[in-house]
Amino acid sequence: MQTDVVALIAVFGTICFITWTIFSSMRRLRLARVQADVQTILLSRFDSAQNMAAYVQTDAGKQFLNGIRFEQDSPHAPMLACVRWGIVIIFLGAALCILRAMGSVDADTIVPGVLALALGIAFEVAAFVSWYLYRSLGLTDPRS
Repeated sequence: MQTDVVALIAVFGTICFITWTIFSSMRRLRLARVQADVQTILLSRFDSAQNMAAYVQTDAGKQFLNGIRFEQDSPHAPMLACVRWGIVIIFLGAALCILRAMGSVDADTIVPGVLALALGIAFEVAAFVSWYLYRSLGLTDPRS
């Protein structure tokens, strides 16, 4: 009975995650298309290289050039995502292990609990290794 509840929650969580991923990707794609269209229209308005060079020297031109990036996230965003997911998965695994230790659920929940704990710890280790490599390779400012 309790394993059915855990399975139902896992299936519902998976469906929610997949739906969120799809809609988030669609939003990013739409935003990238709009940004590309605006930049294309703006670029087509320049009639000479001198006008373009003069525009790039202004503050608006510098913002325009900074906007021509494929990825808007900072290099810390993937590391922070690993930390967030790791914390959530560690709490899920700990909750399953605690429920098993209290005798509230069947013995079948100890395996997913331990696996979730291991996966959460792996996310945290991955975030730390990424952070360490970014700093040691000089890709980011250590003070940021």
